Amino acid sequence: MKAEPPIRTRMFWTWDHSTEWALNRPGAQTMGASNHYGRSTEAFVQDYTNLLTWCGRHGVDAVVVWGLLRDCHGGVESVKRLCEVAARSGVRLLCGVGLNAYGGVYYEGGSPYGLENHLAKHPELYAVDASGNRMVFNFGIAGPRLSHHACPSRRENREFAAESLQWLFRSAPIGGAQIESGDTGVCQCKQCRDRRQHPSSGFSWEDMALMYPLAGDAISAASKDAWIICETYSHPEPVEATAQAPGFGEGKPAWADAAISRFPCGAFVQWVCDRWVKPKGDLKWTEAGKAAVGRRNIMRAHFGTYWGRYRGELAVDWIAGMVRASVSHGFDTISLFGEVSPFHAGAELNYLALADYGSVGNPGAELDRFLTRVAAPMLGGTQAAREFLRLARTLDDRGRLPAALVAVRRRAASLPAEPARRWTWLANYLASFAYPEPPGDA
Repeated sequence: MKAEPPIRTRMFWTWDHSTEWALNRPGAQTMGASNHYGRSTEAFVQDYTNLLTWCGRHGVDAVVVWGLLRDCHGGVESVKRLCEVAARSGVRLLCGVGLNAYGGVYYEGGSPYGLENHLAKHPELYAVDASGNRMVFNFGIAGPRLSHHACPSRRENREFAAESLQWLFRSAPIGGAQIESGDTGVCQCKQCRDRRQHPSSGFSWEDMALMYPLAGDAISAASKDAWIICETYSHPEPVEATAQAPGFGEGKPAWADAAISRFPCGAFVQWVCDRWVKPKGDLKWTEAGKAAVGRRNIMRAHFGTYWGRYRGELAVDWIAGMVRASVSHGFDTISLFGEVSPFHAGAELNYLALADYGSVGNPGAELDRFLTRVAAPMLGGTQAAREFLRLARTLDDRGRLPAALVAVRRRAASLPAEPARRWTWLANYLASFAYPEPPGDA
């Protein structure tokens, strides 16, 4: 009997407005959360058709889409088209759903299942800040975009969340949902303050424990085999009790385990590790930072995005470290951002690394094994693959860029078309950082 590979499931995480897999069409954005959508309906469908098809061919099991339902890119009809693509590809299409913020089930448009519309109809159900003002968070990354917050203590809002989720799964054959309680502030009304027994930061574990079970019940009632992902915004490393709760990407407080015990049975618990692995690695991941017992656990990171460093940046060495650390702490699922087309060689190699690390062919998530088996045929040989990564890292030593560019261009000129295309991508990518900025008084 063959041993099961340590990584059983792989996922992509995306925002609709920043996903660009249908090239040479206007309107895509390079970063953001809750941005406006700037592309056409057909571009949206083609973006995710290309993405889902690629995933089916390369062993990525699911794609989370935030902003999945908007009037401006076709609403339910577009989602149904993508569900057909997902089914043909053997990939699950998952809807990102904010329960108390991030738009609810129907992210933008005239649907009654949009959270903003619900709160406009019932303004007394808004979450409030410490001064009693309605909680409306402005992301402001790509123009003003407001996230309206609902009070989780109000029964009407909990019922609305459950009803919306049942509508979603009865309207289209969605493969599951990533549910979130919100990480841009928590309600400070008297009911919420009295209900919570522990500190909160931009998010509350107790709000998760309140909202995730009812959301899970609603989803399972409509679709028994749907995947449910419960976001924690946290890393599993235990932190000592303080007067302040840990923030996004920080460790797990003592009261978190009680909250996790209330998460839906069979759900994935999702964590984030950017500060605990290279290249940032400013926090120490110890033996104690293990996956939640008795759960499927996802570790995610922001490699290849401006949330981390640079969009499309080659990160195969850092992903290897992430996967090894995750496996050693009991994780069996990995999630990365998948917004950039694999036309860009950095993203392509990152995605293939996700497919390879922790697999039967590379159970130890060994970087050199990936470079030798997967990257080498794409880049002109094993030595070329190692050189590709080495030269990509000159990004952090700008003085070495001119010499690196000479080496990259020389290599590209010596290779057949497809390997040369990938080396040309690296040349252009590095050159964009070497290109002189105009003088300040220009």
